[in-house]
Amino acid sequence: MKLVVINFSGNVGKSTVAAHLLKPHMPGAGLFSVETLNDDAATDGVDVETYKGKKYRELQEEIFLLDDAIVDVGASNVEDFTNMMSQYHDSHKQFDFYVVPTVKEKKQTIDTIRTIKALSAMGIPKQKIRVVLNKVEVDDDIHDEFGSLFGLASVDKSFVINDKCVIYNNEAFDQCKDLGVPLVDMVNDKNDYRELAKAAKAEGKTEEAERLVKMALLKMIAVTAQKNLDQVFKALF
Repeated sequence: MKLVVINFSGNVGKSTVAAHLLKPHMPGAGLFSVETLNDDAATDGVDVETYKGKKYRELQEEIFLLDDAIVDVGASNVEDFTNMMSQYHDSHKQFDFYVVPTVKEKKQTIDTIRTIKALSAMGIPKQKIRVVLNKVEVDDDIHDEFGSLFGLASVDKSFVINDKCVIYNNEAFDQCKDLGVPLVDMVNDKNDYRELAKAAKAEGKTEEAERLVKMALLKMIAVTAQKNLDQVFKALF
């Protein structure tokens, strides 16, 4: 399966979706970033190959014969990427799905609609355009916060939006990013940080004990975040 993660807007969590939602569920897939700024999935501790939007041919050459690939298109390169895609006739058919992360803020919603319309105008069918609702609070009313998108989907019918494809806000994403560790690695970490913290405290290593307590707490919320992502991936495809 070949996927493109795309939105004309920044700050919607494209790289988070690529690194934490998609890559762990597609372990054999290469992860490619189309970005000129230093803001891609590599900052989440994931190995990434980086291209600029105008290097579309080079990207296509790299992924053409692959069975699985994830292409994370940064906001600064979306226009170049889509323009180049249009020049290569039917090259959009190389990809199985276009994943469009979005958040509830007005500007990002407008840019999301613009992204969907641009993809649709290239002839990409409804079933290939999948919206992911990101950075959602657990007490948000999904259909209210994202009402314009659900309304558009019911009228325009040019994309798929599912109220089960919701990534909830979780501090684990930022904390793992700060550590440069993928979320899934934190979840699979076999260290018993509770016991390690107790041992450090007994040895009088106060700072180390405090660090280990933070790691124990991070692992707890990372597990919660991963369960959410597992559910989203299952609902998304």
